[in-house]
Amino acid sequence: KLTAYTDSRGVWTIGTGHTGKVDGITVHKGMTITQDTADRLLRDDLSWVERCIAERVTVPLNQNQYDALCSLIFNIGANAFIGSSVRRYLNAGNYTAAADAFLKWSRAGSNPTILAPRRGRERAMFLGQG
Repeated sequence: KLTAYTDSRGVWTIGTGHTGKVDGITVHKGMTITQDTADRLLRDDLSWVERCIAERVTVPLNQNQYDALCSLIFNIGANAFIGSSVRRYLNAGNYTAAADAFLKWSRAGSNPTILAPRRGRERAMFLGQG
């Protein structure tokens, strides 16, 4: 989205889930960006996600698994992923349990299920079903 919006927790967000500053300016109501800026922010934001996977996942991943993990980690953050059962199951080689553990991350703020549809899609992608 090229105009700032609030996410499911009420955090001002722009582009593809960017919550940090844009060219030194905090995301705020009414802020707009170009598509080129949104693309740049996404590339920059994904760099830490990719680094997290490279440093913290010790088993081989296919493209579907990698993409699903990128989506999950981008949303929950690196620290949450590092301590998660998703990572523990995955690094133990239990891909099915890792996929099922995605579903545990359905809460945002006080809403316990708001992210359930997203997690279901990520799980399906991880398993090569979506």
